[in-house]
Amino acid sequence: MIRLGEKEELYSFYRKALSAGLLIMLLAFVILLWNPLGRASAGIALVLFAVAFVPLELARRAVRKLAVIAFREA
Repeated sequence: MIRLGEKEELYSFYRKALSAGLLIMLLAFVILLWNPLGRASAGIALVLFAVAFVPLELARRAVRKLAVIAFREA
């Protein structure tokens, strides 16, 4: 059985992880456009793009759990 408050915790985690991933991706895009370190900026942006997918993947998994909970309750 789903304990009380688990949906709220999952939704809160989803929002935080999605925000973190999108902010990291935005930072990588800004570094790529601004180019503060010359050619090294492209490498840093590439690493940041790869790192951004970790919280985005965690957010995707949280949403899938929320969907399963919602379908189970319906």
